[in-house]
Amino acid sequence: MDVYHGLPHLTASNGCELTIGNFDGVHRGHQELIRRLVAAAREAGRLAGALTFSPHPMRVLRADAEVAYLTTLDERLALLEPLGLDFVVVYPFTEETARTSASAFVQELTSHLQMRRMWVGPDFALGHNREGDVPTLRRLGREMGFTVEVIEPIRVGEHEVRSGHIRRALTEGQVALAAQMLGRPYWLTGEVVKGAGRGQSIGRPTANLSVPSERLIPAYGVYATWCHFDGRRLPAATNIGVRPTFDNGLPTIEAHIIDFDGDLYGEEIRLDFVLRLRPERRFPDVASLIEQIRRDVANARRALAPEPPRFEEIEHTADWSIRIFGRDFADLLSQAGAAMYAMEAVDMSMDPQVWREVEVEAPDREALLVTWLSELLYQSEATGESYTRFVIDEATETRVKARIGGVSGYGDQAHIKAVTYHNLSVEETPDGWVATVVFDT
Repeated sequence: MDVYHGLPHLTASNGCELTIGNFDGVHRGHQELIRRLVAAAREAGRLAGALTFSPHPMRVLRADAEVAYLTTLDERLALLEPLGLDFVVVYPFTEETARTSASAFVQELTSHLQMRRMWVGPDFALGHNREGDVPTLRRLGREMGFTVEVIEPIRVGEHEVRSGHIRRALTEGQVALAAQMLGRPYWLTGEVVKGAGRGQSIGRPTANLSVPSERLIPAYGVYATWCHFDGRRLPAATNIGVRPTFDNGLPTIEAHIIDFDGDLYGEEIRLDFVLRLRPERRFPDVASLIEQIRRDVANARRALAPEPPRFEEIEHTADWSIRIFGRDFADLLSQAGAAMYAMEAVDMSMDPQVWREVEVEAPDREALLVTWLSELLYQSEATGESYTRFVIDEATETRVKARIGGVSGYGDQAHIKAVTYHNLSVEETPDGWVATVVFDT
């Protein structure tokens, strides 16, 4: 993919197919439009190109407004690279650009790039005061020799995929929804800098990330994240906020990289945001904070890279029977869910494509275990998904509230029809919790 800063003079005999936009985030809508553009260009024997602006037009049109980007220019170009485009034009957006009429701008595109077809969304407009809407562009196309192809936005559930909707999701902490719309986790890249040393002092050292000021930072809270550095990907629990238990200082991004004790100062790392575990809150004392961090790390591990489920099969005449082990009752529920899908030969190493909330109640802990597993089976039947991650937000002996991470499809083994009460047991032992469950297959 060739990258031009400013308009080049292309000499392709058949011209090009071109799309124009900011492409902030290079989300699934952008990807689908470009996929169709590239396919059409190949069929017509034309070049496939995109034109993007730098800086973002809002930086010029509303200089006093705070504009938070989903991606830097370099990240945008890197995300566009694998989509099959022949070239990308980075067009400098200035006050003069903002004053340029739609007709004059399109004339530049046809004369410099030999544009034969323009690909846009239904709300697209360019030129001074956004005068170049789709009807205007089609009229100009008839005069200048190009056509306009309009691609409708795609949807994720009830959400139309747009950069603005992704920004809103992130500012609300909905990083899993943002990932569905982006087609990848939202990430932040930056240098690890010295912090206040609070994490080290309580036994949870953190990597403090410095990111470009224009990047959008998700809502305050604790997140399950993947930390990338030096070719490695490690699970992390990341806090964004002002550390209210200590000093309410300046906002920071602090990642506790699980099972890692190396020195990353001065290194560049990338954090992929997978799931918001909880909002930021103030704790009455440091001991309470330390206990919550322990739970955060456990939930981050469950969301990202859980250990193989701890269970064993028990010989049974016809159906499947298993014994499950948990460190505490919440862990027992998580292990039970993982064991059930592992029995169906689901690949439990697969990263979730979607996260769903589940909440069930029952009169006692035995009934709760059956109700919990039965709800997972119901969700699978309703959605066509199998679940590989189980983040337990709240667990008592009569109620569980959780997030479950799912992948499309089912396992290769016999499908579990129901969870039975036959030989059911749940008990606490000196070493943790143990449960026995029989599944009807």
